[in-house]
Amino acid sequence: MKLGYRDRILLLVLCVAVILGIGIFVFIKPKWEELNKKTEELEDLETTWSQQLQGYESINTIRSNIDEKYSNALDISKNFTDEMNSVELDKFLQEQFFNNETFIKNDVSLEGQLSVSDETTTSIPYYYYTPNIVTYPLYEYADFDGSLAAAVQEKRKESDILSARTAQTIAMGTASLTVIMNREDTMSFIDAVRKFAVDNKDAMLIRSIEFAEYDFNGQPLERDANGEIIGTPPAAVEGEEQLKPEEYGYTSVNIDYEVYYMQEPTKPDTGQEYDKTIWDGDEWRTYVSPNPTTEATQ
Repeated sequence: MKLGYRDRILLLVLCVAVILGIGIFVFIKPKWEELNKKTEELEDLETTWSQQLQGYESINTIRSNIDEKYSNALDISKNFTDEMNSVELDKFLQEQFFNNETFIKNDVSLEGQLSVSDETTTSIPYYYYTPNIVTYPLYEYADFDGSLAAAVQEKRKESDILSARTAQTIAMGTASLTVIMNREDTMSFIDAVRKFAVDNKDAMLIRSIEFAEYDFNGQPLERDANGEIIGTPPAAVEGEEQLKPEEYGYTSVNIDYEVYYMQEPTKPDTGQEYDKTIWDGDEWRTYVSPNPTTEATQ
């Protein structure tokens, strides 16, 4: 069959259309779909990279916060005493407060046994002052603009915050002893504990002191330069044994002593400081981690 000119033109157009259709579906459409997929992946990667950069840029802030918390915790722990077992606490008390020249000269002596505990725990609440705020109906009626109520709330702010906090548990050691000593040495012991705590930033407390005789058998006798007692004790009360000169002015003093410990914080490893200039250039694009599994989990 012989095709006319018009038929040949139509056949040619049809062939071209078929070839174009096949080309579009076989070659162009897959590439277009692949391009769209890659574009979506690129957008996801750019979002992930942006988030990752924000994380990197927060490294120095996080490092500073950790270092600040460590420094604060270290400062707090320095205000507590180094941990001691019962033997070490016994030795500490003797060396720091009792085995001194004055106490030895004045014959300060232990009565009975010294009870010293190994390290245990205790709870200490936050110390705060609650202001005494007096209000009454006329006071409340006078508060037209609410400033008086706001002032009251501001005064109570610190005590309200601290009262809501839970008491903290720390370590402690205790010692209970009865010592035969005079009034001056008793006061010297109290002053020595306070001075040591202040000078060394240690946390310790004389929980209680009880005297067998509040007047220490009367006024203590004076001593001369050689340590000899000057004067004579008064006559014994009827029915009581006459005190010896070296016993006059002394009494039994019961002392309950506590010392508090807090664990010093360990130094955290915060790694290297973040330097954003590492992304300058293209070297990082070709970097290969020697241990990609480990770095990926960090």
